[in-house]
Amino acid sequence: MAENKNETIKKAQSVLGTLTGDEEVQRLAYLQDKWQRDYDNDIIIAKEEGAKQSSINTAKKLLSMNMPIEQIIEVTELTKEDIEILSKNV
Repeated sequence: MAENKNETIKKAQSVLGTLTGDEEVQRLAYLQDKWQRDYDNDIIIAKEEGAKQSSINTAKKLLSMNMPIEQIIEVTELTKEDIEILSKNV
């Protein structure tokens, strides 16, 4: 009975060792996971920046058409301050 338990424990330890891998495998898995999280975050930031730039371009066009700032705020969701800065450059 004790021999069976020892064998079972040895098998479990072997499986555990296989599943967890050595330190290098764990390090590589960590780096891969970190890279994926960084990549996903970069994509989110790029989309947000693209949306902001699109709103800025739209605001510039609307300013050149002499649309009131309040309406531009409603259309673009930019702040009044952002639009006032843009209006000085149009």
